[in-house]
Parts: sequence; structure tokens; C-alpha cells
Amino acid sequence: MGGDGDEGKGLVARAIAWAKEKALKLGQAALLAYLLIDVTVYAALGLAVRSAFRAMRGTEPWEDPRGFLVAAAATWAGNNATRPLRLADAAALAPGLQWTMGYLQKRWNIGKLLAALALAAGYGGAVGLLVIGWVVATH
Repeated sequence: MGGDGDEGKGLVARAIAWAKEKALKLGQAALLAYLLIDVTVYAALGLAVRSAFRAMRGTEPWEDPRGFLVAAAATWAGNNATRPLRLADAAALAPGLQWTMGYLQKRWNIGKLLAALALAAGYGGAVGLLVIGWVVATH
């Protein structure tokens, strides 16, 4: 049972190993993709947990210190459950981000770090505005 190869590993372990290997090959683009996906997952899980908390208790999680800790723990648990999917998604998204960063570098005559920051800032800003809009709309 469990030799040196992949035979003894489960599907999730093999998927994680594949995603890590792919991310190491792709480098910065894979890391950026993982961070962008992570922001999205935290935003979606946070909104889902907040909505469930409001539906169950009738108050916002941040109005109750215990409730806030429960909501934070639920968000953290949900995020940990999706880690293999996020790693695989980052490996799949990295080539597209690599191309986009190269395009931004040529178009705007900037370095790779500034291109990555521009992508992260634009994406993070869009997700932040969506979260704020959702909270305001459902309040």
C-alpha cells in the first residue's frame, strides 16, 4: 500500500501535488492568480456567511462579538475546504495572467511588478466595490 509513486495517494493529494508543481513552473503569474482567486473566494464566502448569519439571527455579525468569531471561523473553514480547487484554478489561470502582464508591460512600458500590481489593484478594487454594493443593497 503506498509506494513511492502516485498509486498510494488520493485524488486530492495528487491534484494538490500537480497544482504545486505547475505553480512552481509558472512562478509569479501562478502566485498572482492564486491571490486573485483567494480574494474572490474570501469575498464570496464572507457574503454567504454574512447573509446566513443575518437570516438566522436578524443582526449583522459585527454587532455581536461571538457572532463575528463564528462568522470568521465559518469563512476560514470554507476557504480551507476549497484550497485544492484554488490551486488548480491558479495553475490554469496563470498562463493568461502571464500574457496579460506581458501585454501591460509592452503597452504601458512598465516592469513586471507594476503590471502585476495594476492587475491586482484593478481586480481587488472591482471585488471590493461588488462586496460594498452587496452589503449596502442587502442592508
